[in-house]
Parts: sequence; structure tokens; C-alpha cells
Amino acid sequence: MSLFEQTWESAVPLGADHRRQGDDGVSASDRELLRLLASGLTGEGAGKRLGISVRTVRRQMAALMERLNATSRFEAGLKAAQRGWL
Repeated sequence: MSLFEQTWESAVPLGADHRRQGDDGVSASDRELLRLLASGLTGEGAGKRLGISVRTVRRQMAALMERLNATSRFEAGLKAAQRGWL
């Protein structure tokens, strides 16, 4: 398969959400954020590692907490681990 064909197969439409979700419904970026926070990094530290703002980290984490029905980041981490997201 040519480089063009490989690139074309993995391409997404311009402006589309490019965060692909795995079979479990969690995106790779969400999984990485959870992993960094579980390793002990603060929201600011995780944001620096991911190249995103603290506000974006908070927004992503709030969405994850809502999906997990968690009232704290600790509880979200526990539930994410139970689901195999970590």
C-alpha cells in the first residue's frame, strides 16, 4: 500500500473530531490524560505534557467524570481503572 493510501485511510474530514475512540468508547487522548493524572501529575503538569491548557484539562476531566458518574478525580480514576481504561 502506498503512503498516500495509508494516509487517506486514516484521514478524517476537515473540522471533524479527530480523537478516535477505541472499542471501549474512550479516546486515546482521554486515556492518556487519565494515565498522567493517575501517575500523580497535577492538571497543569498533565496539560504541559499533552500540550494543552489547564482549562482544556479541566474540561476533559469534567466530561470524563460525568461519563463515569464520578464526583471527584480520585473516584474517576478508580472507575476508569475498573473499566480497564488505565
